[in-house]
Amino acid sequence: MQQNSESSLIQKIVYFFPIQLLLCHFKKNITIVLFWAVLLSLVTGNVAVKYGIPFLFLDPEYLDNVSFWSFLIVGFSLGGFIMAYNISSYIRNSFRFPFLATLSSPFLKYCVNNSIIPLAFVGVYIYNIVIFQTGSEFNKVSDILIDITGLISGIALFILTTVIYVIKTNKDIFKMYNLKNPEHEEIQQNKQGYSSRIQKVFLRENLSWKKLNPSKEERDWHVETYLTSTFKIKLARGFEHYDKNMLKAVFKQNHKAAALFELITLLTLFILGRFREYSLFMIPAGASIFLLMTMLLMLTSALYTWIRGWTNVVILVLFLFFNYIFRFEQFNFVNKAFGINYKTKSEYSNQKLHKFENEYTTLIHDKSEGVKYLNNWKNKNSEIINKPKLIIINCSGGGSRSAMWVVHALQYTDSILKGGILKQTALITGASGGLVGATYLRELYLLKQNGKIKSIYNPVYSKNISKDMLNPITTTIATNDLFFRLQKHTVGGKTYIKDRGYSFENKLNQNTENLFFDKKLNDYQEDEQSAKIPMLIMSPTILNDGRRLLISSQNISYLTSKNAAGRIDMEFLNEAVEFRRLFKEQDADSLLITSALRMSATFPYISPIVSLPSEPRMDVMDAGIRDNFGINTAVQFLYTFKDWIAKNTSGVVILQLRDRDKYFEIDENPLNTIVQTFSSPVGSFYNNLFHMQDYNNDQLIKYCNNWFAGPVDVVNLELHNLPTDRISLSWHLTTKEKNKVYNSIYNQNNQKAIQKLKLLLNK
Repeated sequence: MQQNSESSLIQKIVYFFPIQLLLCHFKKNITIVLFWAVLLSLVTGNVAVKYGIPFLFLDPEYLDNVSFWSFLIVGFSLGGFIMAYNISSYIRNSFRFPFLATLSSPFLKYCVNNSIIPLAFVGVYIYNIVIFQTGSEFNKVSDILIDITGLISGIALFILTTVIYVIKTNKDIFKMYNLKNPEHEEIQQNKQGYSSRIQKVFLRENLSWKKLNPSKEERDWHVETYLTSTFKIKLARGFEHYDKNMLKAVFKQNHKAAALFELITLLTLFILGRFREYSLFMIPAGASIFLLMTMLLMLTSALYTWIRGWTNVVILVLFLFFNYIFRFEQFNFVNKAFGINYKTKSEYSNQKLHKFENEYTTLIHDKSEGVKYLNNWKNKNSEIINKPKLIIINCSGGGSRSAMWVVHALQYTDSILKGGILKQTALITGASGGLVGATYLRELYLLKQNGKIKSIYNPVYSKNISKDMLNPITTTIATNDLFFRLQKHTVGGKTYIKDRGYSFENKLNQNTENLFFDKKLNDYQEDEQSAKIPMLIMSPTILNDGRRLLISSQNISYLTSKNAAGRIDMEFLNEAVEFRRLFKEQDADSLLITSALRMSATFPYISPIVSLPSEPRMDVMDAGIRDNFGINTAVQFLYTFKDWIAKNTSGVVILQLRDRDKYFEIDENPLNTIVQTFSSPVGSFYNNLFHMQDYNNDQLIKYCNNWFAGPVDVVNLELHNLPTDRISLSWHLTTKEKNKVYNSIYNQNNQKAIQKLKLLLNK
């Protein structure tokens, strides 16, 4: 008896409708489950955490604030995805459970029974929000409760709206055929368990559905109990006595909601993409991602409705088709740098570069201009000391963490040394976020000298550069770049498409109070030449051949020439290209400084690879691929003017602002899994890329001793960024991460480095 009782209990659990639906998804609809798996990986920080994508869900911003309203919008979008999941699941699976058609409001009851995965996801999501908000944002419990209330309210609002629509528009078999519903009446059941009245009306021997027992497929989806819309457990009634065509009509009528739902989602994405520059329409990026996932889920469901078992094959064919046509220019949306002319193209070839190398008059002229700049720099500093130290600042890449670190560290250090750092700096180089921060501080330094601001040390400036930039970029990807690229903007009479590159530059301008707005490369030419501000050289990597593209407002052919080889007889490769020289006919001087910074800070997938007007087309990416600190550029500059520097200065100080410690622990190398064995070579190379650059950079600096007569001192200011508690490589920083960046300058090693700078500069 006890075994029969246990068997009966297990049977009731197994054939409970929510359990059957869960099993059905894993067996028949694994693609739907994968959508949830991707989202779960994002909200738990198991995917894309390096780029800060999980923060878009755990700390969503709306109108530059994380609040009840930002979580409400994210929740509303999540509610849309939940209903898309239910509709998609209903379209695919309702025919497997014919008893549904015998119920009132079958779709509503389906949603209730299909809620295991959504409820589990929401629970995990809320748990991760609480952990993140307490551990990384240091929010009070009351604030977190308000945020979660906003999230739940948003989910409930969308679901409630959809349910009301479904109840008013969808019909069950009783409404469609004007029959009495046994769910609402007390009808004596006959011994077979069917209503005698219903049996008389619907029994059709020739059209009746097959019994559940004959085939395995039908037996798999047998249901004994289900949840009602009021969450009560009820026995599932039989359906064999209903007309098969009537049951089909019910399901077909319920499927119509999917088309309208998909249309609304598509229209929402279009509207958000069209008006995303208006603050009210700039919804949290997490909400945009939920919307995008909703549309993709509905598209796959629509395909399934039309072609059933051929869905996966058609998706593969469509992917191959779009992959093929993407090769053609009219279908390939290239991302452009703003300000330059794309109507003409420059020749980019080894022959053209070789021609540049043999233009000795240009080389001599540019060196002469470089010496004039250095003389102006010396005159600016000679009032302090006859032979000042020449400072070269190297800034490592690293997204917002590096941008904030460079600004804050230089503010602090320059203030301690009474303005000596920026005044004695002759050259700034680097990559990515670090160079963004240095360029911003240089702009503030220029404003101070022009009398427009009193001080560059205001803490608001480091806060500005640390503001979120990831939200608008990701929103643009979801609402614009993947589908609609219809909006355009004009710079200097030239028209460009508004893509996520535009969003990056626009947000950078907003965060920095529009200091860079419409500023072009040649706007800095005079201020640099007069040594009013340090010379700045950016060096994004050319993907075509791995060369560096050197971008400066000055003529710097001496940094791309091979004629400095001396007595060595060898056919040298030219590893750098001068931007202003190669693209002179394409209005290179009109390049926006924000576009130059964007080219130097191209994160994979987040920021677009920039294409330049050459033949063949030149694609450029993050400077950190080749030279994360700009050491190559700095050493070449030092080599070119070594005689002048040795004669007119008391030596060189290379100030490196690093986004991580230079010295590191050797990683353990445990036994790998099969997957790790295959991925380890590539992963190890990528993880050690910057270590390898450090080895090469140290060698370059070490050999300066052989050709430079003066002393070279290297001083490191290092962001305290431990591997066990790494600050994300992202355009978004949490409160905890900002505090770590801010407090790193007080690290013992950094304080020693500042004391060393004091001695070197005689401060």
